[in-house]
Amino acid sequence: MKLSTFFVLLGMLIISLYGLIEVSYYASANQLTVNNTDTPYIEIPKIGVDQAINNKSVDYGIYHDPKSAKPGFGTVALFGHRTFHGSPFLNLDKLQTGDNITVQWPGIGNVEYEVVNSTIVPASYRLSIEQGNTLFLVTCYPLGSSKERLMIMAKQVNTYPIQMTNKKSNNDPPYALIIILGFFTGGMLLSFIYPIKEEQYIIFLATITITIFLVIAYMYPIPPDAIESKLSWANNLIGV
Repeated sequence: MKLSTFFVLLGMLIISLYGLIEVSYYASANQLTVNNTDTPYIEIPKIGVDQAINNKSVDYGIYHDPKSAKPGFGTVALFGHRTFHGSPFLNLDKLQTGDNITVQWPGIGNVEYEVVNSTIVPASYRLSIEQGNTLFLVTCYPLGSSKERLMIMAKQVNTYPIQMTNKKSNNDPPYALIIILGFFTGGMLLSFIYPIKEEQYIIFLATITITIFLVIAYMYPIPPDAIESKLSWANNLIGV
């Protein structure tokens, strides 16, 4: 095997690990929200967020800190990623004073909040969860870095009953399958145009193998921390 082919395969491996994070996220998120009647949701019209809230981990979407209160009973803290894991808070920095946020919580109702301010704090900052009926949305800042945290503070303004409808989270579109198909298509194309003709079959076999692995991960999601440790190893290998 030529050195150039080795680096192509390494690049495919790294790309597949990034894809694996997203495939596992969407598959796991769907499993966590099978019973919609028991699942809380958050809606932020300004930035197009309409997504389930989980109590498992920020790696599964928008996460409710169990140390904080439920809506209507004190300070609520919700955390989410801006990159990977569905990127639910990708555009959180676009929220402005007066923007509306609604949290739908089974057994409580729809709790409306209005954005008061946004602040940037160090990653080591510890949020006080005794600030009255307020909502905090927390994510990493700047985009692609975990150096600081962006915090959106919103005050509670209204509560009303939940309309019993079959609510569908925006986790539901088949993004995982789109990612798998995209990787397969790109890999097959590369195997046909790869300039070293005698090693095209290696790219082809790697594409098939990784695609099968992604499909298995979709059916049986892998814990995100296990994937990220392998990704860190691969990135360190090439000095990224």
